[in-house]
Amino acid sequence: MKKGALLESLETVLVVTVITALIWLYAEGETIISQNRTVQIKFVAPTTGLAITVLGEDPGTTTTSVSATIQASSGDWARISEWTKTQTVEIEVQPPPPATYENEQTINLLDALNNSPLAEARAFVKEVSPASTTVRVQKLEVVEMGMIVEPGELELSKDPLEAPTFDPEKVQVQMPSKDAILVRSLNLKLTAHLDRRKDSDTLVEDTQKTASVELSLPTELQNKPHVTLNQETVNVTFILDNLSKEIQLDRVQVRLNISDELTKYIFEIDPGTQRFIPVTLKGDEDIINKIEQDPDLVRAQITIKHSDLQEEPP
Repeated sequence: MKKGALLESLETVLVVTVITALIWLYAEGETIISQNRTVQIKFVAPTTGLAITVLGEDPGTTTTSVSATIQASSGDWARISEWTKTQTVEIEVQPPPPATYENEQTINLLDALNNSPLAEARAFVKEVSPASTTVRVQKLEVVEMGMIVEPGELELSKDPLEAPTFDPEKVQVQMPSKDAILVRSLNLKLTAHLDRRKDSDTLVEDTQKTASVELSLPTELQNKPHVTLNQETVNVTFILDNLSKEIQLDRVQVRLNISDELTKYIFEIDPGTQRFIPVTLKGDEDIINKIEQDPDLVRAQITIKHSDLQEEPP
């Protein structure tokens, strides 16, 4: 065989081999494989002002996970596996009809997943369990709510002109429309907690005070999903009732109190010393009223200890 013909034959064999290898590699990459994967799903609203809850999950939960049988080429599986581990598929729900406040929608998960970004990753979902999920979609609105004070043990002024005031006067609360109807019909109010202040012992009676205090929802709204305050505190201006009373007692008996260690001593009160003294008392009104009815309840007491004694000089 001539040298030129041999080289030509070798070149042909090489080209055929390369083409065969490329075809084999392409076929390997295009081999379809089915695998099960857990897919995270989050249901999202098409517009603001809507709240979503997945039925069967905790109140207010918008996410769920499903088991999906996914078909893809062997060449895509590494990328798809990573995608399902790190990404969440967002599925859009429909808003409730105009004349309603909420509705429940059953989502066909097979169709939804095959029309999601998962399909853009060249993955085809063959089966999914569960096959569908039901979600509740609610319209939200903002309600301005007034406030009441919870004073705890504090006694607030009973003068209507000194009633507590709030800044701001009302607080915005976002909630489902059904709850908003309840708030308006019952005139529900937020609670401003003076009882949670830690400096109550330092407050002065009959003196105006402004303090930032915590807010809480009324019982009817507590633990309900999708109810949120736009602020957690409010400034309250208040006056404590003047519960103190003052009296003057002209004659309070003075008594001598001697400890047991001094029983061997004899004590005499100088005849010139006053046995009765005037005393001014101020305190809780109820206690002062009892003293007014029976002034003998009050005694002035002198306590003598051993350290108070001094020896007379020789």
